[in-house]
Amino acid sequence: MSGPRVACKTIGCRLNQAETARMLAGFVAAGYEVVPFGGRCDVALIHGCAVTHKAERDTLKAARQARRSDPDAIVVVAGCPAEIHGAACGAGGVVDVVAGQADKFCLPALLCRLWPERFGVYGNTTATADLVPRFETTRALIKVQDGCDFRCAYCVVPAARGPSRSRPLRAIAEEARQLADAGYKEVVLTGANLGTYQDGPHRLVDVLAAIEVVPGIERIRLSSIEITTVERMVIDYLAGSAKLCRHLHIPLQSGDDRILQAMGRRYTSAQYRATIEYAVSRVPLLGLGSDVIVGFPGEDERALARTERLIEVLPFSNLHVFPYSPRPGTPAASMPQRVPAAIVRQRVRRLLDIAARQRRAFAARFVGREVAVLIEQVNTRGVGRGWTGEYLEAELAGANMRVNEVRRGRVSGIQERGCVLTLLEPPTPPPQP
Repeated sequence: MSGPRVACKTIGCRLNQAETARMLAGFVAAGYEVVPFGGRCDVALIHGCAVTHKAERDTLKAARQARRSDPDAIVVVAGCPAEIHGAACGAGGVVDVVAGQADKFCLPALLCRLWPERFGVYGNTTATADLVPRFETTRALIKVQDGCDFRCAYCVVPAARGPSRSRPLRAIAEEARQLADAGYKEVVLTGANLGTYQDGPHRLVDVLAAIEVVPGIERIRLSSIEITTVERMVIDYLAGSAKLCRHLHIPLQSGDDRILQAMGRRYTSAQYRATIEYAVSRVPLLGLGSDVIVGFPGEDERALARTERLIEVLPFSNLHVFPYSPRPGTPAASMPQRVPAAIVRQRVRRLLDIAARQRRAFAARFVGREVAVLIEQVNTRGVGRGWTGEYLEAELAGANMRVNEVRRGRVSGIQERGCVLTLLEPPTPPPQP
């Protein structure tokens, strides 16, 4: 007899994705079968996000989709929206179960209690912390930290995830070993405020050092890291590391000091610029990503112009531009001088145009250089696609392309949109007689 089927959709950040992998491992341990989202299933799980209004809207849209796809399924909304809005997430009869941050890791047991006749023998209570996360991608995510104490004026994360707390270093290293044994060659470290990781005397660079010696792990990435934490220690470590990818994502949010102060950020534009300049001095050809919020209350043309100038003088390779989204309960939600939506949209387009030019310019610097690519897809023509260590999307033509292999090649050019590299792989030597 086959077990019940669970389908899952994740909305939001890499931390959510890492937690989804652990939640699904719990379902599998309880006897469930994981099936694609949008079809017939017994449980439709939406692991949602509340960082922006759009993310919340996408969460509820996915719940409605699940209900239409299978009216008999138990629809679950879990994570940040459930923590913030509680039972209100279930309004309208679309959602059957609303699971906050604690409940989402014991859903099989919860479903067993609520519907014993349907899930009675599938309530395995194995602690998800003891399970190897279940990923459908070549890249595995390791959650090392959760929560945030910074309380930026626009951010709902402290309310949704609570205070900063870190996993034991030993548990993280063991998970990396388990993932390597499962065949993963690249891991990404993630958290709500990654740079605040601390386990006794151990900081984030100690986590990196512990994973770097794990056999089988060939590449390590970091998700977003805030300046004013341990960014310079990480930059120094990166300069001498054999496995940490040459890419950092350091949020900016605004290039105007008045707006940064109103946001509750902990640095000035000059301090941010100094950090980035230090990074590229230590690690040449460093891939640099950042986040920018456009239309924060009180942002005028002069403030936006300062943001534009700062972005233009720094060698960003990837820029995420977000329109400001008021979050209930945050200080910014009640601030005056709101920027009209039409103006926000125009400003977003301006910054995206700058970002596109910079990304293309960064990619062009690699023409003629040798890079390494983790192959994530291979098409019917045998062409592999993946990402370089600098986080440039790449296309690799060569012999015997296989998913989850790291291959090297020389960049021969860039394609029209500027973010895909065409690589020439040296031919595979013939087998020895």
